[in-house]
Amino acid sequence: MRDAQTQNRRNTRTHKDSGRKQFNKGLKNGVLFLSLGLVFLMYVGNAGADELIMKNGDRLQGTVVSMSSGKLVFKTSYAGDISIKWDQVATLTTDEAFEACLKDQKTLMGKIKPRDNGLLIFQPADGSPAVPVESARIKSLDRPRPPPGWEFSGDISAGASKETGNTNTEKYNLIGNLKVFKLPHVVKLYGEFRKEWSEDKVSKDNALGSATYERFLDDKWFLFGNATAQTDKFKGLELLGNIAMGPGYQFWRSDQKNLSIKLAPAYACEKYDKPMKFMGNKKERNYFAGYWALDFGMWFFDKFFEVYHHDDLVYSFQDSDNWVARTRTGIRIPMVLKLFASFQFDYEYNNQPADGKKNYDRSWNFGLGWAF
Repeated sequence: MRDAQTQNRRNTRTHKDSGRKQFNKGLKNGVLFLSLGLVFLMYVGNAGADELIMKNGDRLQGTVVSMSSGKLVFKTSYAGDISIKWDQVATLTTDEAFEACLKDQKTLMGKIKPRDNGLLIFQPADGSPAVPVESARIKSLDRPRPPPGWEFSGDISAGASKETGNTNTEKYNLIGNLKVFKLPHVVKLYGEFRKEWSEDKVSKDNALGSATYERFLDDKWFLFGNATAQTDKFKGLELLGNIAMGPGYQFWRSDQKNLSIKLAPAYACEKYDKPMKFMGNKKERNYFAGYWALDFGMWFFDKFFEVYHHDDLVYSFQDSDNWVARTRTGIRIPMVLKLFASFQFDYEYNNQPADGKKNYDRSWNFGLGWAF
């Protein structure tokens, strides 16, 4: 009896020892597999990372974000985005394709691989030959953007004032701009309307509108077509219009500043509500002319305010005394929710004005607007 109990205790102890050994073995195997898995994941992660080597020998792994103005933004897992001087980068390897803009305005696309003598190799995804380029020639690096669609921007502003008492006046003005573009195509629309009463009589009632199409041939040169129409009931002017087509040149084009000029032949027409002496007692005339236009815009102090200017000139080829110049200069100050305050000064000079009218018109326009 005692021998049987002793044998049972021995069997139970042996079973427990065997279970502990199996558990310890399984734990060791689990730790081993987990360690191998972590090593594999680290290897895979590093294999898909971008890598750069500095000229001082430092090696970084992470993700290239972009490069511009001589600064490379490189994202690492331990320090986030860091800024590195581009001229201190010896070699660069990227896992994805990048678009490089060179200092001569050419562009390259492809994955970047290093090469001796400070060269970088761009390997296009379409299988075309790799292109070597010196890093010093690269102006900027960005991830390829999707094909651009049609974009638009514009603004509209309005102003009003009213005085009663010794002086009874009412003034209203409306000014709008619209730009629709998908390079190389640009469409611009402009319109303005003004009406004033003084002592219950109309003292100003005029409107002007223009439509311009620009087709860029390269970064600077473009062809354009423009149509402009103007009316002024107080002058008896039913229509002063012109159509022009020709070349233009873009000096600046960016979010911060723009400057362009246009020069072209044009066809113009004038029509009044009664015969005019300066037109030989006729109500209308048509003529070939030259057309000039300048457009300028620039933001100051980190887009605190914008200054803009436009002028255009129509000069008759058939009568040197027949010419009209128009200018508008203004300031826009952003506020909140895309609202802005604006001031615009308009000046027009007509060398052959309507009978009994002055050569020039001036207007000061204050308004509140919305940009979109």
